[in-house]
Amino acid sequence: MVATAAESTDSVTTNVRPKVLYEFRRHSGSVLGGLFGAAAFDEVALVPVAAAVDKTGRFAANFADRGVRSGFSALLAIWGDATDREAEGQRLKTMHREVRGRGAGDFADVRYSALDPKLWNWIAVSGLFVVLNSFTPCTGITLNDDEREAAYQQLLEAFRALELPGKNAKLPATYADAVEYYDDMVDNELATNPFLRRVTRDLTKLPLPTLVLPPALRAALTPGWVALRPLAGRVLTVCSFGILHPGVRELTGFRWEPRHDVEFALYSRLLQLAWRTLPDRVLLIPLARNRIEYEKLVRLHRSVALDSFAPPAGRCPVG
Repeated sequence: MVATAAESTDSVTTNVRPKVLYEFRRHSGSVLGGLFGAAAFDEVALVPVAAAVDKTGRFAANFADRGVRSGFSALLAIWGDATDREAEGQRLKTMHREVRGRGAGDFADVRYSALDPKLWNWIAVSGLFVVLNSFTPCTGITLNDDEREAAYQQLLEAFRALELPGKNAKLPATYADAVEYYDDMVDNELATNPFLRRVTRDLTKLPLPTLVLPPALRAALTPGWVALRPLAGRVLTVCSFGILHPGVRELTGFRWEPRHDVEFALYSRLLQLAWRTLPDRVLLIPLARNRIEYEKLVRLHRSVALDSFAPPAGRCPVG
């Protein structure tokens, strides 16, 4: 029996827990997501993307800075208001017009154009999956099928301003479409390459970003960071590759072993403890925290409003 549109909508509504979607939205603005940032290395498993990123040299100079820039841009897309999301989308499209040409070194024969929908959409879908796949390890909450679709739609709506024009340039319309697209890319388009393997090896040599941190603070933190970064890089690697598609993980050259499953489970438990106990002022980036507080204040203002301006029943409107 085929369900009607109304019945299908009711079914989805019934199977989506509002509290879970609220938690997913908070997660999309959580600082804990940074521990899964290297899952975005799947982007450079598409060789023209690797060629483009390698050519700029910014990754080699300080790949932590590139992560900060990408993260801030994505978070603005998710948590900015409609005007700011649109402005950020247009800014990225305009600036990426310059990213075109031919690679260098290992990629000398590779041509690329950042605004090629094949490259552009792959990078966008990668970002969507980093947020989706890190949700359960971070929070301990498991999404059912309808909630996973609703979470995907939540992110997709935020990323609309990033879509390129044209019918064939649209991002996958549903979560199932996105999974099918991703699997097809892994099977038919992605490939190991020197850049992907190099950045994977360098995860235990994470530099401190030059962005956000004032120079004096960065100088003061550097000696301690040099001592701690092998451990920090290992945590980042295990968390990120724990949510990465196995096919992509194999392309990186990182060999996932049973002990990594145990390690990933331990880090997940610690993250879930942090999620349950830490306040929003620690867990959330300021933009997300301020947006949530704003929405609470809007609800407070609306809570005192009348349901109707009509005269109360039974009372004369003029006396």
